[in-house]
Amino acid sequence: MTRLFLFLLVVLISADAVSQKKFANGEGHYSFVPLSGWTTRTDGSESYVYAPADGDMDPWDEKITFSTSLGEGVELNDAFDFYLNTDFPELYSGFKIVDQGSEQINGVPARWMTFTFSAQGTAAGGTGSGDSILSATLQALFYVVKKGDSLYLINGVTEKSLFARFDSPFRTIIRTFRAEE
Repeated sequence: MTRLFLFLLVVLISADAVSQKKFANGEGHYSFVPLSGWTTRTDGSESYVYAPADGDMDPWDEKITFSTSLGEGVELNDAFDFYLNTDFPELYSGFKIVDQGSEQINGVPARWMTFTFSAQGTAAGGTGSGDSILSATLQALFYVVKKGDSLYLINGVTEKSLFARFDSPFRTIIRTFRAEE
């Protein structure tokens, strides 16, 4: 009887883990599987995956953004080096690389980096007198995936102090990514 109970428990836990539904972006020609409790939104070929809210005292939305770009004639390493050395240092104030590497995502080569940068945002009703400006150091996990003539750009962002908490969930979602050509 104990074995039957353990078997059923394992089956139920496995079924819950597999029950997450694939999110497909038809215009962007890709899909991924969000974690339970995370919400998704789409705007054309871009998709956004938001972590569950931490409450009113959390001014930043932890999220992953998926987008596409034409990659005709561009090699993966050249595209990655462009973001690393040219685009991000100009785009992000205080840009600093923390780590970088390579991996395969569902059989497709990818390059990734983590980096920090400074940002400002507006907290609605943050003070008794109205909106307030918040400054923070944010940390991002950025992936470039190239398949065929397309570049897929994936960027997970959170406050630097929370990055250790979100690194694994970000990577779990990102590693479910599939280009749907």
